[in-house]
Amino acid sequence: MFSEKFGRGSRTVDLELEAQIDVLRDTKSKYENILRLATALITHFQSMVQTQQALGDTFTDLSQKSPELQDEFGYNAETQKLLCKNGEALLGAINFFVSSVNTLVNKLWRIL
Repeated sequence: MFSEKFGRGSRTVDLELEAQIDVLRDTKSKYENILRLATALITHFQSMVQTQQALGDTFTDLSQKSPELQDEFGYNAETQKLLCKNGEALLGAINFFVSSVNTLVNKLWRIL
C-alpha cells in the first residue's frame, strides 16, 4: 500500500468492487435524469394548470355576457375548473415524487 502511495508499486485493483461502483454510478446517473425530467414535467404541468384556470375564468365571464351561449360556456367553465382542481392534486403528487427522488439522489448517494 505504501508503494502505491509513493508511486513505486502497481495499484491494487478489485475488479468486482470496481464493477459494482460502475453500476452504482450508472444507477445514480439514471436517477439524476429522472429528477431532471420530473422537474421539467412540473414546470410544464404548472403552466397547463394555470392555463386551465384562465380558460375557466374566461368561460365563466363569457357565460355571463352571452345569454344565448350561457349553458355551453358554463359547462366549459366547470370542466376547466374541474381539470384545474384535479391537475393541482396531480401536481402535488408529482412534487412529492420529485422531493423523494431529490432526497435519494442528493443525500442517500453521499452515504454510499
